[in-house]
Amino acid sequence: MDLITLIFVAFLIVLVSIWLATGKDAKKRLPGPSGLPIVGYIPFMTKKPYVKLTELSKKYGSLYSVRLGSLDLVVITDYEIMKEAFSKDAFMGKSKNVPIQFSEETLRTEAFTGLPWKEQRRFSIHMFNNLGFGKTRMEEHIKEEILELLEIMSEYVGKPTSLSVFLIPSMSNIIASVLFGKRLKYNDPERQKLDSLLREFAKLAGTLSSQTFFPWLKPLMSYINNKNYSRIIEVLEEIKVYCRNEIKQHEAALDPNNIRDFLDGYLLEVEKKSNDPNTTFKKGVLEDLSRGFFAAGSETVRVTVDWMLCICAAYTQVQKRIQAEIDEVVGRERFPTWQERLRMPYTEAAIAELMRWRTIVPLNMRCTLQNTELNGYFIPKHTTVLSVFWAIDHEENLWGKDVHDYKPERFLSPDGQKVLKPEHAIPFSVGKRSCPGKSLAEIEVFLYIVAILQKFDVSAPPGKEIDLEGELGISLQPKQQDLCLKLRH
Repeated sequence: MDLITLIFVAFLIVLVSIWLATGKDAKKRLPGPSGLPIVGYIPFMTKKPYVKLTELSKKYGSLYSVRLGSLDLVVITDYEIMKEAFSKDAFMGKSKNVPIQFSEETLRTEAFTGLPWKEQRRFSIHMFNNLGFGKTRMEEHIKEEILELLEIMSEYVGKPTSLSVFLIPSMSNIIASVLFGKRLKYNDPERQKLDSLLREFAKLAGTLSSQTFFPWLKPLMSYINNKNYSRIIEVLEEIKVYCRNEIKQHEAALDPNNIRDFLDGYLLEVEKKSNDPNTTFKKGVLEDLSRGFFAAGSETVRVTVDWMLCICAAYTQVQKRIQAEIDEVVGRERFPTWQERLRMPYTEAAIAELMRWRTIVPLNMRCTLQNTELNGYFIPKHTTVLSVFWAIDHEENLWGKDVHDYKPERFLSPDGQKVLKPEHAIPFSVGKRSCPGKSLAEIEVFLYIVAILQKFDVSAPPGKEIDLEGELGISLQPKQQDLCLKLRH
């Protein structure tokens, strides 16, 4: 065999090998839409990416792949597949592409992005339980905050007002008392600064998406001085500085025999594990953890209550039925209790339906920590996984043909006396990374809604209609709009 023939045969062998390998991989490759060079499928996305990703699942299935910018994502839109994924340690990573500035200690220990998060989560839930999550003591503190809120709201009766302005300080005070052991008065300059930061964070969170899907754009974003991007990084840093100062004050007054709040408990754990070279309990991690709890704990509950008030203003029949239940079970004179929810099935169903109909967190991003398999497909390590909760909440096979209607009755028994919450109702996610603040959030939402509707009728301003479309920021929130309050007699 001469040299040319040998080269030709070798070339054929290589081609056949490539073809076989490609064909084999193609069988394993997830289906998904084609995109454009560099930008991928981003030009075809809409202002409601959760809706677009849900629509794509009708063509490509409930587990598919899509390229957004420089990021290849695996998209999950099915409850059973999501439950399977979130039961595995392999899917417990948080995407490193999310452009939030973490401390060096958080990055080095991978406290939030790897399996060490299990240790952080376990400790956080333990501390929250010890501090009274779901207990009478926490309920009393929520009552105190709501009563002050009701007094302030009373001053605006008959005046079209954006109620979210009052909800932000009230709800952030609750999580602040858990984290920092104190609340701030509404007229406190520090309180007002924090409120401003939280409002900015909620409004500008959407600007983070450019770096999430184009991580190599970070230097360019700073270079071209993108004001929104630069400002949200500043806002997050300012919230972190506040948390850092609180940590310093707690360090100076730390008493192992008197654990006042979450910071005390965490700092004591840092001391206990200071000689462990593998520990993830570091002060830098605590800065990031407390910032996350403070921002998320304030925002998601506020958005839920805000949505519920908008719904009551838009659907007066829902509001009247909730108020009838309040009058029957609680009356008009005393403050409601968490325990009374058991006798208020329609109110609970109305809140549950809100969380389904306007999925508060419609998208969630995670990252695989190792090579794994899901629903028969191979998923490589470091793959970004996008869970579309909106798709589950709007699946006709789960909820019926009227899935896009707001209908509290879908969470009630036929006689209307019992609340029925199916397994696929997952407003706080599912699996190993479900929300650790679930119990507190449920108590807050119920008590705020019942206490407000016990005292006020909520309506649209004269000549106006309530906009129920929503805007995507850190969560899916109602558009800022005025509502009118009227004292109930």
